Amino acid sequence: MLKLFSLLIFFINLANADEFLNLTQAPLAQERIKIKASDFNIQIKNNKTLKIQTLLDKTSIEWVRVKETLLVPRARLKIRIKNPKSLLYIQYKDQIHNFQKSKNYIYAELNISLFENQQIKILNKSTELAQIIILPKKRKKSRVLVDYSCSRNGINIKGLSGEHFSIGCHTKPVGKFGEERPMLEINWISPELQIVGTKLVPYHAAFLNKFPIKVKVLNIVTNKEKTITITAKIPKRLHRLFTAYGFGPYAFDTKTKNEQGDRVEKSEPMAPALFFYLNYKMSDTTSIRGFDAAVFKESKFNNAGAYFGNDFGFSFDKKLYFTSLIGVQYLYFQFDSDSTIISQPIFPQGLEFMYRHAFDIPNYIISGGVFLSPSDNIEYRNVWVRWGKNYFWELNLIEWGQDDFKASMWGLSVGFPFKGFL
Repeated sequence: MLKLFSLLIFFINLANADEFLNLTQAPLAQERIKIKASDFNIQIKNNKTLKIQTLLDKTSIEWVRVKETLLVPRARLKIRIKNPKSLLYIQYKDQIHNFQKSKNYIYAELNISLFENQQIKILNKSTELAQIIILPKKRKKSRVLVDYSCSRNGINIKGLSGEHFSIGCHTKPVGKFGEERPMLEINWISPELQIVGTKLVPYHAAFLNKFPIKVKVLNIVTNKEKTITITAKIPKRLHRLFTAYGFGPYAFDTKTKNEQGDRVEKSEPMAPALFFYLNYKMSDTTSIRGFDAAVFKESKFNNAGAYFGNDFGFSFDKKLYFTSLIGVQYLYFQFDSDSTIISQPIFPQGLEFMYRHAFDIPNYIISGGVFLSPSDNIEYRNVWVRWGKNYFWELNLIEWGQDDFKASMWGLSVGFPFKGFL
């Protein structure tokens, strides 16, 4: 029954597929699979009267991102026709393209999708004079591109035999708050493979459990039918609140004034520092974040904060993005056991960057940021850089002070994921 339900979800989503992918305005994506113009054949069909020349520009091939998670290659096709007897035009997908005319030829160039197998038609008025079709050449080894959006789902495709295949993922929460489960939506496309009975692309599916999805497909290059199987790892629960902790040796410097008004200082080259982090995901781009950093020896210093994070800028195929951090912090400082405790809320605001899948390692993250105080009366800065995959390393500098005191901590710590909630 569960297998039938998963397959039902597949065909429900298939009914909502798009007839054409819009690659014209699609953002550029990382080239993770190298393909060449020589990997494709250009076929001219039903041509009886036209002298057509075609060329796939080898310098124009580039990967673009559609549907947020699906990577598709596009290229520029050059078409030249010698001395046509009438005015011609090109129909590709849902667009009409006109020719330029020279003394002996008419010619045109258009961007095409290398993974969609859509016919390029040459027409005179409403009469079709020829078709141009671009198909991949036969291969022995498959080329499978699994987008980084699937990096936590262990996507596997069985049944491929020399085809190209691109797949992307998006996880949605379903169910009651506090009991939400993940629904993994996938989009996939292949220039050789079509689902029997339809040409709509891309193809969609949704996983609600661990059971596979089996699809009957036709390889249009070999004209053979077969079945491919897509599997994915789906956790039983989807948490919104994530926590982590960290620790490390930090340099710890403090300054204050004694009762006589003289400045006294302490410098600890190595003091224990503890950290706690939380992140509550409200949506794909917004979150509520919190942290607590404490260092102590003879002096004590604690810095806690809560912030609203909003991702606002993306680059490098959405692997690099920037987050604004707006919120409040609470600071605590005591020079020694005989000194007065100083504590107060402050309102430094921050900015963070995150570069995901660094060095082409799935889920390896390099991030960093800064908090600065907008007040001239309070000296405060918090600067950090983190890197890692499961556990992470962090370099951090925190300074806080006013006229009669100052505390600063800096060093290297290691952090570990703790537990997910909600």
